[in-house]
Amino acid sequence: MTMTKDLKPSLPHQALSGSACALAHSDAQGAGVSPQSNSPVTAPINNMGENVAETVEQQVLKGRRILTTLAKKPAHKRLAIIDWLNITVHEDTWLKTAGRGLICTDDFIVEASRQLEKIFGYGITAKRDYGMNFYREAWVLGEEMGHVCFGGQRETMLITLTGTGCMNAAKGWEIRLYDFLSKTAVRPNISRIDLAHDDLQGAYISVDWAADRWAGRGFNSAKGGRLVNIERLGNWDAPTGAGRTLTLGIRDAGKFCRFYEKGKQLGDPNSPWCRAEVEFKSSDRIIPLDILLEPSAYFAGAYPCFSEFFDQEHAQRLELKTKTAEISIDAAVRVVKHQFGKYNSFFRQFFGDADWLEKACSDDRSAVPKRLKPVMAGMGKSMEYIHEIVISKVFDVDTDFLPALDNRQSCSKREYLAHSRG
Repeated sequence: MTMTKDLKPSLPHQALSGSACALAHSDAQGAGVSPQSNSPVTAPINNMGENVAETVEQQVLKGRRILTTLAKKPAHKRLAIIDWLNITVHEDTWLKTAGRGLICTDDFIVEASRQLEKIFGYGITAKRDYGMNFYREAWVLGEEMGHVCFGGQRETMLITLTGTGCMNAAKGWEIRLYDFLSKTAVRPNISRIDLAHDDLQGAYISVDWAADRWAGRGFNSAKGGRLVNIERLGNWDAPTGAGRTLTLGIRDAGKFCRFYEKGKQLGDPNSPWCRAEVEFKSSDRIIPLDILLEPSAYFAGAYPCFSEFFDQEHAQRLELKTKTAEISIDAAVRVVKHQFGKYNSFFRQFFGDADWLEKACSDDRSAVPKRLKPVMAGMGKSMEYIHEIVISKVFDVDTDFLPALDNRQSCSKREYLAHSRG
């Protein structure tokens, strides 16, 4: 039996390996490249509200469940971005992309990592010590850009992108993911997607604005009925600068909205930055794949009062990342000065600047404080992806594939390779 080492796949010309060019990444508003065909893909229409057909929420019967469709309205500018994403695909997806039999769980993870790098610009980097989301096992996607879960859930794989993962994915990832899910993936499903709009200057939205619109039924889709559930978090009577949050709806429902003081959350007590988020879940909603291409239209259609800022444009990703970095670093400096400022002043005189800096720094010179990890995300690839370091075996179907099926869930790549070499 022959052994071959998998070669690192080449990415489309706009999908940069790892997250090295995160500061240049933005919404999928230019031409992209399909990872399946390498042919140009036209730009999504989320910035061209005049081309979007307006729809309203409707209840439909799917099997024995009554689900609600998503409404959408024309948004004349790039109104929203994707800030969180959960998708599931059947494991047969990776058999199609690999073009061969996959035996162990590790085989599926290696193939998934290879394809995800083509889509997002980063692959799977490490295995977690525990499962997540009711899946038996879980892996880290990129450098804490999200996670991948597999095992024990009807032969499906869950892929999650956090807000950091969405922000630092290679430009055009929405188009490539849509193309992959619609043309290649088996039983694709978006189980959760968060859409966000940021007002960095607090010029037209705020938590108080949202509370006023709630009182005026601006978050009710129909004229009648009860007001949607509302909850206020934080100190509203005497704000302290720590930030306030307003939630609308029920957290477990298929549509949930939150307004919160983003700048204050990051650590600037005087920041006017407000963020509006709408979270859609497939628990009682039908989430279409084209929401990846038209996030602005679906955000605009979420609630009637959103029509008041249809003409506003979401901040560019570079501006958003820069603002996040400024606030986070300034807040971290204030924390260090407040907690250790007197010690630093004394020891600088006692040891001298150079010696004290050497003594005061962490032994792990590459360590990054948790608060600053979102700032450092995308500044360069520091880890290899699983598919770049694992050596795959060329299997013979008759002698290798069929006998191994019974052991698929228990075998590991290392044990299998060691056995084959023996």
